[in-house]
Amino acid sequence: MSDNLDKNINSGLNHFANLSGEYGAKALAPIKDHFPDLAEYIMGAAYGDIFQRNTIGDDWKEVAVISALIAMGQYEQLGVHYVMALSVGVTEEQLKGVLLHLVPALGAPRVISAFNVLLEVLEEVK
Repeated sequence: MSDNLDKNINSGLNHFANLSGEYGAKALAPIKDHFPDLAEYIMGAAYGDIFQRNTIGDDWKEVAVISALIAMGQYEQLGVHYVMALSVGVTEEQLKGVLLHLVPALGAPRVISAFNVLLEVLEEVK
């Protein structure tokens, strides 16, 4: 691995850990253990590069990712991004507002599923 790639991966791991804490570590552990190349890619490319750019704020980044995950029906990663959103100052009420705003575009069933994940996350992190 090149020094630059190692630097991005380490920077990404630190950024991810700072935003997601224990919740994120628990979610990332099986990927690191069983598919380390994927973990390195995610940490290097996403968290070591894209998530550290300053074009938009961390709160906007998380709202964008949360909205995209819900639109794709990818609820498994929502928990980590809810935790990250909360850690960068997005409130529980704002998250509910985002979910409500998505109902006309995505439909109530997807939003209800996303809300159920939010309830699980809030229960775990409180």
